[in-house]
Amino acid sequence: MPGQRVLIVDDEQRTLLFLRESLAVSGLAVETACASSAEEALQAFAQLPFDVVITDMRLAGGMNGLQLLERLSRMYPGLRAIVVSAYQDSKFEAAARELGVFHYFRKPFAFDEFTGVVAQALREATMDANHPRLVVDWRSQFIHRQLIALLRDTGAQCVLLTDVNGKVVARVGEMNGFDGPWPVPSTNQEPAFNFAYYQGKTHDLYSAEVGCGMRLSLAFDRNQPSSRIGLVLQYTRRTAQELAIALDTPGEQATIPSERDKDNLSE
Repeated sequence: MPGQRVLIVDDEQRTLLFLRESLAVSGLAVETACASSAEEALQAFAQLPFDVVITDMRLAGGMNGLQLLERLSRMYPGLRAIVVSAYQDSKFEAAARELGVFHYFRKPFAFDEFTGVVAQALREATMDANHPRLVVDWRSQFIHRQLIALLRDTGAQCVLLTDVNGKVVARVGEMNGFDGPWPVPSTNQEPAFNFAYYQGKTHDLYSAEVGCGMRLSLAFDRNQPSSRIGLVLQYTRRTAQELAIALDTPGEQATIPSERDKDNLSE
């Protein structure tokens, strides 16, 4: 994908070389750079922009991979982050998912799966570039926090926004092999809250109209326990209302509403 850049962060030179060569032989027309520490990665971002960052969780130096992702998520909320780790640490993995990592790999992993995930991340980055207004809104701290909070509060595997054509324009969480089809917004612009449920073979989907030609969707793995539908409805309705306000704000600088008060959930 011409013009796009990927940064690989790992303190083991063999891993850096393997991941870089994997992308090279995959045929992806993407420029890659390497960093051996979180500090070096931040310096790289200060010099040039990147569309995707691939990082190990355990890094030599002052910061680990999770701390690096926390910093990057604050500075670049729309950045696609992919984690590669040889350690099974549920706390690290849960924290990474809460930050909205694009994918979490546990070593060893298949070559085709790795390059496929990177290609998908790059495609979504390109899609963001084709929706400049949505990118501005998505990069706002408020909208990023809303999707992350909905993912956490409902226990969903993935939370995303889709446009009128069903294309994903903003996402947190992981697909884990599920690639839609995602519900599309209805053509009627009724102000009523429209909540829908779709049962699939591997995933259950909940969705709601947000307005501005956008739809909010949540995917739940049917093999994993999930929140009760009442809670999913409650959290989704409130998030849809708040996103509608942010997305409908004219101009590039959206007015950011106050933080959600979790102690005062509306029915």
